[in-house]
Amino acid sequence: MRNNFFSLNLFILFISSITVSYAQLGGVDAFNFLTVPTNARQVGLGGFLITSGLDDPNAMFYNSALLGEESVDKVVFNYYDYHTTAGMTSLGYAKQLGGGIVGFGMAYMGYGEFDGFDQNGNYTGTYNANDYWLQGSYTYKQGVFSFSANMKFAASKIESYKANALMFDMNGAFIHPTKDLVVGLSVKNAGFVMRQYQPNDTSELPFDTQLGLSFKPERMPLRFSVTYHHIHQFDITYTDTSLKGEQDAFGNDLYKEPTFADKLSRHFAFGGEFVLGKVVNVRAGYNVMRRKEMITQGVKGMAGMSLGAALKIKKHIDFGYSVAWYHVAGPTNSLSLSIATKGWDKRKKTVIE
Repeated sequence: MRNNFFSLNLFILFISSITVSYAQLGGVDAFNFLTVPTNARQVGLGGFLITSGLDDPNAMFYNSALLGEESVDKVVFNYYDYHTTAGMTSLGYAKQLGGGIVGFGMAYMGYGEFDGFDQNGNYTGTYNANDYWLQGSYTYKQGVFSFSANMKFAASKIESYKANALMFDMNGAFIHPTKDLVVGLSVKNAGFVMRQYQPNDTSELPFDTQLGLSFKPERMPLRFSVTYHHIHQFDITYTDTSLKGEQDAFGNDLYKEPTFADKLSRHFAFGGEFVLGKVVNVRAGYNVMRRKEMITQGVKGMAGMSLGAALKIKKHIDFGYSVAWYHVAGPTNSLSLSIATKGWDKRKKTVIE
């Protein structure tokens, strides 16, 4: 037990040092595709998630410390129909290696084809834009605590402009040995840009720190999840200060200074999983920041909400689907498929004397 507490304190100390060094963020984030959920579980449970999915290899994309015996020897395929022509495809695989678990994953986001024009408005033809990243992770369990590290290489291309970066994630989880209780802590996208789109760019990486909790009460078919993101930066509101002093047609001020409660609430994402036996799960999520930022004036709609479901087929195939609403323009759709690479042949061998 003493080793467990020593490991936990060391991990928290490491996270604290990174958090302080990144406390002041400047410039404009690049590589924001790294913040897009990759799979149906994430999408269905609010977008921010680090504590659910102990049997899901997709955990390598949001908290690889959750990878365990139930998530190895599985291949996962995901597709996220994001917005208009944008879509993300990802795949991953987890494997037991010695005393730990290694995970390999990749994701590709394509944005479609665009018309190009020069500074004089002359048509120059079409061009493409796309992003991708490759990652490897290693997970090690020490008692009730699990620790992991990810290394990621990300690249982005817009027409002839290219950028790439090297990043690291540090993850931790407390997994209760007898209860359905998980506490997670994650530091994401700490690293550096190796190549900017242009020499004078000063863009920042989408660094984030997250703390989460998932808990399923006994005899209740519902698992609750809550995630607090951007621990290192309290004020994550976006306000258009150019609207100060402006009023709408009814004399109402268009600019409102965000309150303490508004700033605090934007850090939370909530999720609920209705566990209907061992075969079917129904999911719902609520992303507070997304709802506050994406609603249009006078029309709120379903912005910030998400729904999903998962189906397990004979312990070898897991299928998931989720839908999430970012704004009134329409929903996004996510599909996930997990296939076991072992355990298919359960026929008993006949011994011939």
